[in-house]
Amino acid sequence: MDLVQYKCPCCGAGLQFLPDTQKLSCQSCGNQYDLETIKEYEQEEQADAEQDLSWEYQNKKGAERSADGRYICPSCGAQVEADEHTVSTKCPYCDNVIVIKAAASGHLEPDVMIPFQVQGQEARQMLEGFCKGKRLLPKNFKDRSYLKNLTGYYVPYWLFDCKADADMSFRGTRVRAWSDSRYDYVETSHFMMNRGGTMEFYHVPVDGSIEMDDSTTESIEPFDYRGLTGFDPGYLAGYETDRYDVDAKAAEGRAKERLYNSAEQVLRSTVKGYQTVTVSKRRLSSHNGKVQYALLPVWLFETVYRDKKYQFAINGQTGKMVGELPVDKGAFWRYLFGFTAAGTVVCSILGILLFGGVL
Repeated sequence: MDLVQYKCPCCGAGLQFLPDTQKLSCQSCGNQYDLETIKEYEQEEQADAEQDLSWEYQNKKGAERSADGRYICPSCGAQVEADEHTVSTKCPYCDNVIVIKAAASGHLEPDVMIPFQVQGQEARQMLEGFCKGKRLLPKNFKDRSYLKNLTGYYVPYWLFDCKADADMSFRGTRVRAWSDSRYDYVETSHFMMNRGGTMEFYHVPVDGSIEMDDSTTESIEPFDYRGLTGFDPGYLAGYETDRYDVDAKAAEGRAKERLYNSAEQVLRSTVKGYQTVTVSKRRLSSHNGKVQYALLPVWLFETVYRDKKYQFAINGQTGKMVGELPVDKGAFWRYLFGFTAAGTVVCSILGILLFGGVL
């Protein structure tokens, strides 16, 4: 796998993609560049290099792999750990972001992606605001330095498109009750309703990462697909990226489940006037199906507290947040006992005021 790093043409420092300007920015000299400008610059540099083919370099920039399977950072020469799923990562020594070209090219290259819109500082402020006022959080979790573990990821997704013919049956009941001078009566009438129609599904997302919890990724939906653009490795600068480890075939099961649930929800909404409604038959046949490989932006915070993993996610495009926060059990019991003690004092005072003393 080749490593590539986007360098500033002016000072040679690493470039980082900024969501607010949609440009690559140099953190050293402050210059900013359009993606097309950097591409043209690199093409010119490559053309210059290709003019002299007789030279052979022992360390070809961005293509060296060490004997133990690690990769060499093209900026500082340090070894960088990267497995077969890694697309972009940070060098632990110089903190520059590098892109592993082989993991982001050929059949592994995403079809589309959505660049980050929510910046890192904004995401941290959102997470801090969410934690603010939560008295039962562990102390170290409230520490701002601890929240620096928030990381921007491009999560691999499969986007499923298709037209589908839906055919579903529902059982419904209507209940009528009345009484006379001797008895109470209840009459239950049963009905069968058939519903069908043709539906078109556009970009039903299924995450292609084993590490990501499906409930988490689905909870930060929806993404605004008007922001989809063609894949460009320049957008990866400054963010962690893994390629999929759940292929499209393996993701089909989850996609079908989501399609069935969506179709059922639409058709069931047309069944009205019944006390109870249950599904008796579901059939969905699709055609003109298409699957796209996409990278979608997510800010992710993960931590382990008392041997339990907690994951907090922010949609890197819309800012929608979801996650579970840990509870300090010691703080919970202190808070409960304090509240109980305060309640006892209040009741005692009320007793004295109302009854003139305590019996």
